[in-house]
Amino acid sequence: MRSQLDQPPADPPAGSGATTASVSYHLPAQALSGAVTTYYLVKVTGPGTVRDQIFPEWPNYRLILSGDWEAKFPDVDVEPVPVDGVTGTLERAVWVTGSAGLMVGVGLMPQGWARFTAQSVDGFTNRMRPLADALGPASDEMHRRLVAAAAEGEDAIFAVLDEMLLSLLTDAPEAALVADAHAALQDPQVQTVSDWADALGLSSRQLERFSPRYFGLPPKRLLRRQRLLRTLATMREADGGTWSQALDGQFTDQAHFIHEFNYYMGTSPKAYLARPQPIMADAWKRRKALLGSPVQVLQPPTWTGK
Repeated sequence: MRSQLDQPPADPPAGSGATTASVSYHLPAQALSGAVTTYYLVKVTGPGTVRDQIFPEWPNYRLILSGDWEAKFPDVDVEPVPVDGVTGTLERAVWVTGSAGLMVGVGLMPQGWARFTAQSVDGFTNRMRPLADALGPASDEMHRRLVAAAAEGEDAIFAVLDEMLLSLLTDAPEAALVADAHAALQDPQVQTVSDWADALGLSSRQLERFSPRYFGLPPKRLLRRQRLLRTLATMREADGGTWSQALDGQFTDQAHFIHEFNYYMGTSPKAYLARPQPIMADAWKRRKALLGSPVQVLQPPTWTGK
């Protein structure tokens, strides 16, 4: 049976060809750099809608200032995106559809999640919930202030985010270990659960308990996702038709990679590269230009600027 991941929402209405999306990125205040990967704005213009897939990712806050969005998670029906929402760790790609308007996003580091809420991230994994479930009453104030700031421009939006997130930031004692675990996960030489546990001075059993609480998924599934996204990043940069030369060494062969790619992205590598990407193509280019890392999951935890 084909996964529902490879069956995107219905095509946008006729006439939506003039509808376009643009993405811009902005760095948070320095004090937030260990907690927040980046801020971003997604602006949709035109009479119809745009549709694209977002990559598997770490948690994100998303606040819709105008327009409407829908999301289709794997194996569930299309659902509306709340005006102030939060997604936890995403293991697989998610289809999104948006109409004319403006959405503000906050990408989190794994350790950032622990510094903004005491809740376990695995309660938000692979799903979308109201932002109040993570931040409480501050979510309503954040949305209200961002709507007002939008009339003043991007700098005003980012200033609101800096002020509010700095007021919510805590010195969670576990954040240091989460950051160390995040750094080890980024290492291509860390290939097994025992490798990852050894790098942290933990037993595999301890890591199995720790990982869902702070990363949203068991360690083996995180390592598998990391491997796929490393190769995805390399193949997108490869010349046309040469993606097969970009395979991570942990894939046994092309068939293994294609199987994994279908699981995470819901299609073959060839079909994925050939189809239009009205949101993510721009996001990839702009994120890489600002951050060096084109994918949130591949951004190092100690990153402080390109």
